[in-house]
Amino acid sequence: MSGRCKLTALLLTLALLLCGVTFPAAAQETPAIPEGYEKMAESSRFNLYLHADTLAIILESRASGKLLYSTAQNTAELKDNAAWKGFYSSGVVMEYIEDVKSTTTQADFLNNAHEVEITPEEGGFTAAVRFPDIGISWKLTVTLDEWGLNLTLPQSSVVEENEKYTLAGFYLYPFLGSSYLGQDKGYMIIPDGQGALVNLENNEGRFTSPFDRPVYGTNIGVEDTVNSRWMVGTEPIIIPVFGMVHTEDQLGFLGVIESGDCAARICCYPNGVRTGFDWVAAHYLYRRVYQQPTGPSSGTISMRTEHARSFDIRQHFLLADGADATYAGLAVAWRDYMDRMNFFANADSGRAFDLELDLVGLERENFVLGKTDVVMTSTRQAEEMLDSLHEGGLERASVVWRGWQEGGLTGGLPTDGYNPAGGIGGVSGMDSMIRKAGELGYDLALEADFLSMNPETHPALTYSAFKKITSETWSRGTFGSVYSTMQYLTPDRSLEIARNTLPAMAKAGAGVSLKGITSLMSDYYYKSRYQDSSVLMGIYRELVQTAASQVRTTLQAPNAYLWPEAHAISDVPVAGSSYTYTDREVPLLAIALSGRMPAYAEYVNFQANTRHFFLQLVEQGTRPCFLLTMEDPIKLQNTNSSDIYSSSFELYRDTILTWYRDLAEVHRLTDGQSIVNHQMNGDVTKVTWSGGTVVYVNFGETAAEMDGVALDALSYKVVE
Repeated sequence: MSGRCKLTALLLTLALLLCGVTFPAAAQETPAIPEGYEKMAESSRFNLYLHADTLAIILESRASGKLLYSTAQNTAELKDNAAWKGFYSSGVVMEYIEDVKSTTTQADFLNNAHEVEITPEEGGFTAAVRFPDIGISWKLTVTLDEWGLNLTLPQSSVVEENEKYTLAGFYLYPFLGSSYLGQDKGYMIIPDGQGALVNLENNEGRFTSPFDRPVYGTNIGVEDTVNSRWMVGTEPIIIPVFGMVHTEDQLGFLGVIESGDCAARICCYPNGVRTGFDWVAAHYLYRRVYQQPTGPSSGTISMRTEHARSFDIRQHFLLADGADATYAGLAVAWRDYMDRMNFFANADSGRAFDLELDLVGLERENFVLGKTDVVMTSTRQAEEMLDSLHEGGLERASVVWRGWQEGGLTGGLPTDGYNPAGGIGGVSGMDSMIRKAGELGYDLALEADFLSMNPETHPALTYSAFKKITSETWSRGTFGSVYSTMQYLTPDRSLEIARNTLPAMAKAGAGVSLKGITSLMSDYYYKSRYQDSSVLMGIYRELVQTAASQVRTTLQAPNAYLWPEAHAISDVPVAGSSYTYTDREVPLLAIALSGRMPAYAEYVNFQANTRHFFLQLVEQGTRPCFLLTMEDPIKLQNTNSSDIYSSSFELYRDTILTWYRDLAEVHRLTDGQSIVNHQMNGDVTKVTWSGGTVVYVNFGETAAEMDGVALDALSYKVVE
C-alpha cells in the first residue's frame, strides 16, 4: 500500500471513531476439530466428538469453542516407547495377565489388533471392543448430560475367550485434558487430604515418581505393609475424585468414581515422570498377581486372583467452563452431584455449631500378677468436666467416650457388648453420665470398633481373624508395652457383633462413633475362598446402615461410599501429605461438605501450629475436636496408648471455650449457607458463602490486604 493510501485509511478510521462508529472485535481463534472425529452428542454447554477407531473423544465448550482432548496431539516427534505412545494415543487402555506372569501387559488401540463397533445412543454412544489376538472383549457406553460425561463399563460385558489371557484392569480416558511440558496454564487436582493442586509447568525433570495411591487405603489382603505408630504416612484417599483445570482456556473437569472405587487407584503423573505429559486418571484393577507361600520355609509361587473383582465401572466427569472452571467451582459441582445422588440423606445438615470432645476412660498396664486398669477419666470426673465447660459457656458439644468398656482402649477390642468398665463407674456411672450430657444439651456417643481384635484378651475370636488372600492371618505389631499384636475380624463377624451390641447402646440412650470398618478396603480369604473388596464394601455398608437405623451415628475418617448412611463424620483431614510436587493444598472436601454434613477435624492436641490449624477451621467451616483426660497423660506412659502425650483437661479447658466462642460466631454468620467460592492470593484466602458472607483469612506472618480488607498477621475477618 502506498503512503498516500495508508494516510487516507488512517484519516478515514479516525473520522469514523470520532463519529462514534466502532469495529467488531477480531474473533478469538478457536481450534478446529481434527479430521476423523464425528459429533455424537451435545448438551447446552458441550459438544462430544468421537474418533471411532481409537475411542478418543473431544469435548468442545459451546460458549468458547475451546477443546478438551482425551489423547495426546502431534506426537510424531516424541521419543517415547511404543507402549507409552499407545497409552496416550488411545481413549481406553486395557491391561491383561498372561498366565501368571508377575506383571500385567497393556492392550491399546495403537499397538494391538482390535475390532470396534459403534452404536449411537441417546446422548452418546456404545462401543463394543474386541482384541482378537488376546481374546478379550467388552462394551463401553459414553453419554453426555447437562452436568458432564458419564462412562459405564459393565463387568457383564467382559468376555474372556482364552484361559491364557485374563482381564487385569482399565484406564478410561486417562489423558483427558493432559498437557505437555507446561504448555497449558492450569493444574491437576489430587485427593490428598482435603485436596491438592499440581501446577502445569515444565518441571525440567525434577520429579521421578508419580502420585499413585489406592482409593480407600492400602489393600492389606494383597499388599504387605510396614506398620509403626511412630511413622507419619501419607493421607489415605477417602474421596474418589481427581481433576484437571486449564485456567487460560477456562475448561476443567472433576472425575468422580461412582462404582469401582473398591478396586481403584488415583494416578497423577507430573511431566518428567516417565513422559513429558501431565495427566491424572483412575486406574481400575480387576485382578492381581500375588505371591502364594508354599510352606513355612519353602518360598512362594506366583498366583493370579481366583476371579475378577465384582464391580461395574461407572465414572462421571463433571465438566466446567468459563468462571466455573476452578477447583472451587468443581467442588461445588461435586456437592451438587452428591445432592442429586442423595449422599446426605441422613446427615444432620441443620445441626447447630458444636465441637467434639473425645474422653479417654481406661487403659491397661502390666502389673506384678498380670495387668491392671489405668483409669484416666471416670464417669464422675467426666460429669465434672462437662459441668465446668457448660458453666464456661459451652452450649453444644458432641461427647465421645473412648476406652469405656472393660479392658479399655486396647484390651477391650473388639467392642463386643455394652459393658462399661467398673473402673470408670460401671453401668450406673454410664447411665448417670448419659443423663447429665442430655441435661446440658450435649450428645454422647460410645466409640465402637467392630474391626480390631486383641488376640490376648479375646482368644476365642481368633478363629474369626481376618485373613489375607494367601490364607495367612493378618496381624500388625503395636509397638506397645502391654499388648504386642492386634488383628482384624472378618467382615461377617464384625457385622454379627455389631448387630448384638448396637441395640444395648440404643437402649442406654447413647449414640455410636464407628471406627475401623470406616477406613478399611481390602480383599480377604474367608470360607476357604477368595473374597474381593466389593464383598467387604457391601457388608460394611450394611453394618453402618444397621447402626444409623438405631442410634445417631458418627463415622471416623470414613471412606466416601459410607457417607450416605452417616449423621456426621469425624477425624477429617485438614491438611495433606505435602508431596514434593504439590503446589497448593485446597479445601476441596470442606467445600463439598459445607452446608450438608457436620464434619469434625482431627485432634487439636497434636497440631504443631495451633494458630494455623485454627485458621484452617475458620477457612473450611470444619468443627474442632479435642482429646481429653482428667488425669495427667503421664499415667499412660506404660500402656499401649503412650503416644497420647497431651490431653489434660486442665490444660485445654480455656482453649476449648475460646475456640468454641470464636468459631461459633463465624458459624452463626454462615449458618444455613454453603461455600460457593474459594480464592487464594498469596497467604490470603477468600471464602464466599451462599448467603453473601465472605470470610478472609491471612495465613501469613505479616499483615496483608485483599479486596480492601486489611488483615493482621495470622488473622481473619468475616464480612456480612
